[in-house]
Amino acid sequence: MSRSITIDDLYRIKFVGRPRISPDGKQVASVVTTIDERLHSYRSSIWITPADGGDPQRFTSGTANAGSPAWSPDGRWLAFVSEREGDYTAFSEEEQKDLKKLGKGKPQIWVISTSGGEARQLTFLRDGASQPTWSPDSKLLAFSGNTSPEVEETPDGKPIPQARVIDNLWYRLDGAGFTYQERQHLYLLSLEAPVTAIPLQLTQGDWNDSSPAWSPDGSSLAFTSSRQEDRWSFPADDIYTLAIEQGKPGTLRCLTDGNVSFGAPGWSRDGKTLAAPGAIKFGSAGHTSLYTISAEAPEGSQATNLTEASDISFTDFTNSDMGDEHLTPAPVWSEDGKTLYALGMYHGATRLYAVPVTGAVKEPETLTPANLHVRDFSADRSVQKFAVAIGTATTFPEIFVVNVAQSGEQRKLTNFNQELESELNLSAPEQLLYTGAEGWPMEGWILKPHDFDPSRKYPLIVEIHGGPHTQFGYGFFHEMQVMAAKGYVVLFTNPRGSSGYGRDFALAVRGDWGTKDSLDILAGVDALLAKGYIDENRVGVTGGSYGGFMTNWLVGKSDRFKAAVTLRSVTNLSSFFGSSDFGYAFAKDDFQATPWDNPEVYAEHSPITFAKNIHTPLLILHSEQDLRCHIEQADQLFATLKYLGREVQYVRFEGQSHGLSRGGHPKLRKERLGFILGWFDKYMG
Repeated sequence: MSRSITIDDLYRIKFVGRPRISPDGKQVASVVTTIDERLHSYRSSIWITPADGGDPQRFTSGTANAGSPAWSPDGRWLAFVSEREGDYTAFSEEEQKDLKKLGKGKPQIWVISTSGGEARQLTFLRDGASQPTWSPDSKLLAFSGNTSPEVEETPDGKPIPQARVIDNLWYRLDGAGFTYQERQHLYLLSLEAPVTAIPLQLTQGDWNDSSPAWSPDGSSLAFTSSRQEDRWSFPADDIYTLAIEQGKPGTLRCLTDGNVSFGAPGWSRDGKTLAAPGAIKFGSAGHTSLYTISAEAPEGSQATNLTEASDISFTDFTNSDMGDEHLTPAPVWSEDGKTLYALGMYHGATRLYAVPVTGAVKEPETLTPANLHVRDFSADRSVQKFAVAIGTATTFPEIFVVNVAQSGEQRKLTNFNQELESELNLSAPEQLLYTGAEGWPMEGWILKPHDFDPSRKYPLIVEIHGGPHTQFGYGFFHEMQVMAAKGYVVLFTNPRGSSGYGRDFALAVRGDWGTKDSLDILAGVDALLAKGYIDENRVGVTGGSYGGFMTNWLVGKSDRFKAAVTLRSVTNLSSFFGSSDFGYAFAKDDFQATPWDNPEVYAEHSPITFAKNIHTPLLILHSEQDLRCHIEQADQLFATLKYLGREVQYVRFEGQSHGLSRGGHPKLRKERLGFILGWFDKYMG
């Protein structure tokens, strides 16, 4: 007999992702993450499943996390990244002391034979290594490694506090902390090198290099790097190529002109062309297109936009609480060079699209033509089989195999969550199409309680997404499913500013947060009220980040909501400019003004300006290490409302960053959901 989903079910979910199909298309490696209930911590391991079906087998052992699997082209090896403690016996006693100290708790690259055996540690870098990328002959590994100054310690191993000297505008990053002294560069290591060999550093300088990709003949690496003068204020990654000559770095070339920020590049089969997702440096509103450029193009050339006519955004920012990663894997070329396969988001879904390299196609063919959330993918050597991580609004993400010759067939490969899903009665979203402010067409979805009776009156919770340039849709949301299970109708919409509806739609709120978009949301509420089964005296609202901004805005502008919960929110755009890791970038791009040049506009669009009008009982939830929407934003709102004697409660989550709800401490994720439901139950139950 099925049952309702609960908050505690978070600990039973197996989070499945990073599908990597073997070159011969016969096996799929994937990463499975569980939560250790006793230690309240995540545990990730790599599993391998036959591509034609069969039981998955755990490939990495032990309690240390393992991820980022990468097959060697000959299929003999699987590289991965792990923080496990290595084998230092090949080093001298003095070297062992240094390596154990420097490598402790840092991700390093390991390799294991696909025929079995023990894993071997390849890197021993003080600041860790990531992104293992095999050369075509399976003899070399290019990878990314971080560099930073060594932290001085006391004799008993405790770090000595340091004075931080800051001279860059971009000096910290949410979830990472202070990054102003860190640089990421590319390295090269031979699989046949002795354990004690030091990787060859391929790139260096006062910038970051990432996303290495080997040319088909192994003669060069393509990668991304932001090296312009304003890189520490407004980074935009160009596409570079670096010749590899006899295992050493050769000629370096920057192919692109700095006007587009590119993601991971992919080579055509003939090695003549590169493709990459990219967003224009300013004014993209998060909209990402697919670009191509000749590998022999003059330095500083303009790449060709293949998807300028399409409303699809070629990245994944579909909201879900099944993980804190929003991935944009490199486009994959077909063997004949006529098609690019890439992830794209459109009207609430993220799908795997087949885009002709001739471009000018508004709606390219999709290999996954359904209302679903494709989180990641990879292709075999022949580009006939794809391993794809797919979730839906009512199913947890699992691994599927899609065959190009059988377009649309999605054969499910793993069932890690089958037992849990078989127990649960989950709510399927009902699409709501309505007209927003100024006649714009809008899309939203309704989740209803399991025993829904249209003759009854239900309390409503309105959920608002962050960004604003993301989208709600067909991603699985444990949080919303729990709300529906508790007897609430849940409404979630994509107002103007959302992604997946074209660049013009996303740009519609540029410089105008809070006005048009709020009216679009309220129009959705009114459209739902017209159906007759909502108790208009029991309507609540909640949202995180930009959704928290909008929650604060709505309750400061109206008393129509019975209760509200604001999450990791923005309250004061003027102080957001300097307190957020990227607040100044929003000022230049989204707000198109600085607080000192146009203080009136900042005040007009800041919820704190209207906080004196808030009479709705408000719960404020915020993470203490949130660097995207700094906790001072919540401090201001709480102090104002408490000073005014309003009904307000403030919960601060120790040690957590902006992504608490998607990948934060498991126990605090549960407590967060308990606070939210408890608040709505108190005022709307």
